[in-house]
Amino acid sequence: MESLNVFKTKVKFCGNKSLEDYEASVKTDADYLGFVFARSKRQVTPDQVAQWVALVHPRNKRLVGIFVNQSKEFILHAIRTVPLDVVQCHGDEDLTFIKDLKAESDVDIWKVIHHEDESTVDKLKPFLGTIDGFVVDKKVGNQYGGTGTSFNWGHIPLYDKVSCENDIPYLIAGGINVETLQELLPFSPQGIDLSSGIEENFAKSEEKMNLIERMVREHDKRTNTR
Repeated sequence: MESLNVFKTKVKFCGNKSLEDYEASVKTDADYLGFVFARSKRQVTPDQVAQWVALVHPRNKRLVGIFVNQSKEFILHAIRTVPLDVVQCHGDEDLTFIKDLKAESDVDIWKVIHHEDESTVDKLKPFLGTIDGFVVDKKVGNQYGGTGTSFNWGHIPLYDKVSCENDIPYLIAGGINVETLQELLPFSPQGIDLSSGIEENFAKSEEKMNLIERMVREHDKRTNTR
């Protein structure tokens, strides 16, 4: 994830769980396409994704693999199997794990922070200087993401401040859809991460993805620069 002087909200369409989902997402203008390799109703295997990418080129999109408390060996296997650009550590991975993974791979590493309150931003501090980006999501029970539940977006400025001070970009995830995006965009997050919010009958909806993109582009035109 790169920072830009001209404000362009990054868009990640995540949870692509079939060739049809992937094909629909590739047609969009999204910056990132995500695949969940952890236990989830949207879980896929590295071999599946490798086959899809061989059939349909991702164009200029960066591919993101989502992992939750999985072994370094499995993550490295996924990196060797799929042309991933980013590994998103979505669980309780500690700094030692992140450093080891970074030393043995040549992809960007993002860390997910599960927002609870205004003090949660402090959990980022140990990772600053090591990770290449972060995602702020909402954990529900033992589910680390993909719940369609948002956190209190009034705390986004706290994460934005850390991002700007440390020159490290971020995405906001959880509960984002066509209806709630109007509430989120006034906070001008650097990027948004959607999964269930772009689905219809548990399949990626081209109509919803296109509408999300139009809303983001209109917001960016109004905002112009950060």
